[in-house]
This record gives sequence, C-alpha cells and structure tokens, in this order.
Amino acid sequence: MPVWGMVLSAFAEIRTSKVRVTLTLLCVSALVAVVTLAIALGGLAQQAVVQTFEQQVGRPVTLTVDAASQEGPPKLSDEAITRIEADLRRYRVVGSPLRTAQAPAFRQVLPDGVRPIKTGDDDGGELSVVGAAPSLDRIRRISVVSGRWLKPVDDHRMEPQLVVNAKFAKKLGPNPVGAVVEVGAPRQWVRCRVVGVLGGGAPWAASEIYMPYRAMARWRLGEESTSYVVRVPKADAERVKEQLKADAAGSWGLGRVEIYRQEGDTGVISGTFGKVLLAVAAFLLVLGSLPGLVLGLMAVRQRRSELGVQRCFGATGPDLFLTVLLEALIVSCAGGALGIAGVYAISGPLFGFLRDQGPFAEADLAMVFPWRAALLGMGVAVCVGLLTGLIPALRAMQRSVIQAIRS
Repeated sequence: MPVWGMVLSAFAEIRTSKVRVTLTLLCVSALVAVVTLAIALGGLAQQAVVQTFEQQVGRPVTLTVDAASQEGPPKLSDEAITRIEADLRRYRVVGSPLRTAQAPAFRQVLPDGVRPIKTGDDDGGELSVVGAAPSLDRIRRISVVSGRWLKPVDDHRMEPQLVVNAKFAKKLGPNPVGAVVEVGAPRQWVRCRVVGVLGGGAPWAASEIYMPYRAMARWRLGEESTSYVVRVPKADAERVKEQLKADAAGSWGLGRVEIYRQEGDTGVISGTFGKVLLAVAAFLLVLGSLPGLVLGLMAVRQRRSELGVQRCFGATGPDLFLTVLLEALIVSCAGGALGIAGVYAISGPLFGFLRDQGPFAEADLAMVFPWRAALLGMGVAVCVGLLTGLIPALRAMQRSVIQAIRS
C-alpha cells in the first residue's frame, strides 16, 4: 500500500470514529497544555532564582575574598583593599570592595525640614547600605531603571551618591532621582543625593542601597564588615584563586584569607530545575498515554472485520501497522497543537498577573511566551502518539485473515 493510501485510510478512520477521536484529542490537549504551562512557569522560576543569585552573589565565576576572623564578621582594612586593587591590575580581572552597613537610619531632606524614613520587614527585611566600586555592575546583575549607576568620579564627591531600590524610591515621592537623603553615620548625619533607582529583583531578595565605597570609608559607615569580590574567567578561576592566597600572605599582609568560589550555584540551580521538569514531563507522559492506549486497543478490536478485508485485498502486516500508527500520530499532533494554542491564549494575562502581583513581581524577567516550552509540548504530543499507537498497531499487524473474516 502506498504512503498516500495509508494517510487516506488513517483520515477515513478518524472521520468515522468521532467519539473516540474527540476523547483522545481532549486527553492529549489537556496533557500538552499542562506540560507546556509547567515548563513555562518552571522556566520563569529558574530565571528568577538565577537572577537573584547573580544580583546578590555575582555572575560566574565570582570569587569572594574575606579576611579570616575568629569572632565577628570578616573585615578587610582600607589599606588591604588598596593593595588588593593594585595586584588585581596585574591579573586583568574585574573586582570591587563590598562594605555593608546594616539597617542605618534614613531621613529625607525637604525644603521645610527633614522627614524620617521608615524601613523594616515590610520592605523585604532590614535595608542595608552597600559600599561598592562602579565596576560592581560587571560582576553582579544590576538593573537601573531610572537615573544612572555609580561612576568613578563619585568616589571623590563630598556629597555621596546613592543608587536606591524601587521600594525605597517610593518613599521619596514621585521624583526620587535627585532627592536628598541623610544617612546616620556613627557620629553625624551624612548628606547624600539619589542618582539612580534599581529595577528588577525578586520579592524575596534582600533590599540594598548602593553608595561609593570610598564615601562609606570616609564617613566610617559599615566598618564592621568589608570583603572583596572578583570576577574571573572560568578557565582561570583556580589559578587566580591560588595567586590571591599567595598575595594575601605576602604583599597584602593579611596572613590567612578565605576565598569562596561562587560559580557552580547557577549551574546547580539550572540543572535541578531541568531534572524536576523532566521528571514531571515523564510522569505526565506516562499518565496521559493510558487513556489513549485503551481507546486505541478498543478501536483495533472493533475493526477486526475491516482489517481482515484489507488483508484480503493485499494489505500487508506492515501496511496495517503504519496505518494505525499514523492515525494515532495525527490525532496526537492535532491535540498537541490545540493544547499549545490554549496555553498561548492565556499566557498574556497570566504572565501579566505574575509580573504585577504574582510571585515573580519586581523580578526583571522576560515575560514572553516560551516557544521552547511549546516545542517540548509538541514533542510530548508526538511521544504520546507513538506510545498510544504502537501497541494497537502491533495488534493490527498480527491480525489473522481467517479469524478476522470469521468474526
């Protein structure tokens, strides 16, 4: 039997068995819709987690240098920071000091006086001020939606420049860029000016405000916690790590330091999400194939006489096998396309809700329909067609002509 004859026979059976085909379409479309939606939402969650990691820790490969300390948080002195920066020029890598002041007091300077600014748990935890170099945006994921990021010239300004997060910016009024804010230093209030507003950031991420490191050192803010982060090429990570340890004992005068390699976490996160989604897809594939398999076996049993007549007119076992398998594949692909179309129709409103009010609110995610998930969903539909059509096709191929005519 030619291929076009098999295709025509498959379509003829589809037109005849409307109830069975409709039930199979509904099962496959529901399965593909669930798989596609799960993969799409899993991809968004993966983006949010990886993005948060890169915002809080750094992009691959980030090395964190801390002075070893028996008590209290690690602290690198300003002299050690200067020596580290001099050595890093030889390595040709990007680095930045990090100096953190936990939960300082804030107040806004207005024409008619000052106004205290309350920060706390309703802002995503205690708000901290982080002193950093302008190069930090090449190490961490930093998204400025209004104004600008820190510049090298800001290190020398007597009025420190601030880049604030979105929640803190809302407390400053409708025009936060240019607002004057005072930060509580150990012995005085430090007058600062907001030059940028950060965007993105998952809702569970820590809230941070960035200030030039030199300004924090000048006003003695965050003296209790200072470290250094370095972003290096993956191939040179171990070599640079050993060089930093040697320099710490030599030219830096620090003795023992602790250097953490923050490179593998994003890979572990992506791999874990991928394995979970693969397991969910496999489970749904097996579960969704059972109804179609039962319906296919029932259809072959009901078509015993028809299959016997086709064998009498010259159809071979492989011809019947391919005809039944093509029928299952056509129905499954149609159901897969229907399920993907349904997910595409609801993806706009759903992703909009997740962006504005859902768990991914304030995360800087690409809220577009993931065609990768659609391709995987269609792949699931093809697999369902193969699974549900293989056993019935084998049964049809093994059908005896004499038994089919007698039935």
